[in-house]
Amino acid sequence: MAIETAQFTVDRPGRFMGVGIEVADDASVSVTQSVGSHLFDHRGQTTLASIGVFTDVAAGAPAGIARFAETGERPQSVLSHVTATLAHPFPASGALVGHGSSLFFDESTAVSGTDVRDEQGALVAHLVGRSIVVGRTPMELGAEASEAVPERDEPEPWSDVAILAELPGLDIVTGISTGTLPRGPLAGLLGLEVTAAERGVVQARLSPREWMANVIGSVQGGVLVSMAEAVTGLAAQTLTGIDQNYRVLEIGLDYLRSPAVPGPVIELRSEAVRAGRRLASFETTLCATDGTVYVRAHANVQLLHRA
Repeated sequence: MAIETAQFTVDRPGRFMGVGIEVADDASVSVTQSVGSHLFDHRGQTTLASIGVFTDVAAGAPAGIARFAETGERPQSVLSHVTATLAHPFPASGALVGHGSSLFFDESTAVSGTDVRDEQGALVAHLVGRSIVVGRTPMELGAEASEAVPERDEPEPWSDVAILAELPGLDIVTGISTGTLPRGPLAGLLGLEVTAAERGVVQARLSPREWMANVIGSVQGGVLVSMAEAVTGLAAQTLTGIDQNYRVLEIGLDYLRSPAVPGPVIELRSEAVRAGRRLASFETTLCATDGTVYVRAHANVQLLHRA
């Protein structure tokens, strides 16, 4: 079946973040997004959390499009698991492009694989996503509502590198929790509030925002990637000493339940399960206040000296 890019559009979070999609004749997919200071973390860096929404499209769309090309069917599906393995550092600015294709699909599940590269062609991430067909149907949004995307507020500030280099990591995260250090533009965009921090453990919370909703009225899976990676990074920060830094190497998310938009507060917790001198492993959960688990994530993080 002939495929046209116009047949596929990104959802509200995708439009909010400026994600684009193009479909080739062979049903492979190119996903694009520009990054910049409006998506920095508290250190002034681009991270996987900066392109969380992008990952939802890049890790989910290719197999769905391949299914449509072969069968003509477009059942509603959502990600059940996504893994991101990171390579070269993310650029501070410019465009990222993900080239993805279907690895497998049947009538109920699918697997997509996507390589994400910067403008110089350097690999920054490899994504693998498994999606499952669900019974829910897209919300009936009129044409006007479906196109309505909230404007982004003025980005919040981030900390100067020289300031962070002189502080142990736990002091940095404690400063973010008390408001004496800025949380960074991305955390501001998410509304992420750090509520507690100790060595190897960070707790935070946020309330789902209008722009986070996918077509079935839940927080988009990529937004959940941003939440999980952001709080994991803060937990890793608590392990760093003066003039040390950290870098997430890989993270995998299991999607267990879907938070609603609008919906109740989401509580986040990330804890180191093993912390060595160079590598630390973390388990991160996103839960409702009643303990219902939305997401379980596992990440490996490199601890290193600042360049």
